[in-house]
Amino acid sequence: MTQQKIDPVQKFARQIQQAEDDPDVPKIYFNGFLSAMGAGDVAVTLKRGETPVAVLNMSYTVAKTLAEKLRELIGNLERITDHNIMTTDETTAKMSQYNADHNP
Repeated sequence: MTQQKIDPVQKFARQIQQAEDDPDVPKIYFNGFLSAMGAGDVAVTLKRGETPVAVLNMSYTVAKTLAEKLRELIGNLERITDHNIMTTDETTAKMSQYNADHNP
């Protein structure tokens, strides 16, 4: 009997779609976060405005992998659009500078 190979991209897309379609999987929007590390893991508090909406706990290995995958994802967007996405730190600095320049 021949075993059919599963395309990893299709498998990944199917897993994402299943998660999006599953009413038991929480869908969380956040626009800020706080991060901390302990002796064996990383904690990330997701925030919407100033309100915490979820806490993620993960191993260092998963945290590093997540960081690399997000960096790759945003890098692809920046390359495709030829536009650099500012971080919240960069946005805050620009807004602070604008306010200092325009509200002495």
